[in-house]
Amino acid sequence: MHSKGIVLIGMAGVGKSTIGALVAKQLGYEFIDVDIELQKRYNQSPHEIIDSYGEQMFMQFEKQMMYELGFSKKVVVPGGSIIYHHDLMIYLWQRAFRVYLEDTFENIEGRVKNKEQRGIIGLKTKSLREIFEERKPLYLGYSDVVISCTNKNKEEIVERLIEYFRHG
Repeated sequence: MHSKGIVLIGMAGVGKSTIGALVAKQLGYEFIDVDIELQKRYNQSPHEIIDSYGEQMFMQFEKQMMYELGFSKKVVVPGGSIIYHHDLMIYLWQRAFRVYLEDTFENIEGRVKNKEQRGIIGLKTKSLREIFEERKPLYLGYSDVVISCTNKNKEEIVERLIEYFRHG
């Protein structure tokens, strides 16, 4: 076991919050959902923040919050657009075990209800599939490990993630 925390990256709808909360509980770590923290700070939902300030400012707010967090003994779940910040991903490389939760587009699309209410960066000008295709190579490039969620239940995903975290 190491002192690094865990940061889960991946598309909206892949289950980052669900898996992150379960992993944190099993490890006895603090769980932080960045969208919820932003909602507390700005008293608005992510999509309301985007409507009020724009996508670029939302991404800056999220990035700033990530820089403010300590990662030791924490499981952190940022929004899916976090991978657009190369400097932040390098910063996280030194401080966190970065796990890409990967699933098929069809599974993600089936889980993402109320796309407009989710605060998905890029959705104003691109389709969910275009965003998925654009982000996938970034998720792959910035992750320490990739865990496929396809045809696995949450218990299997959590078990695999903890195994990788503890033993590499």
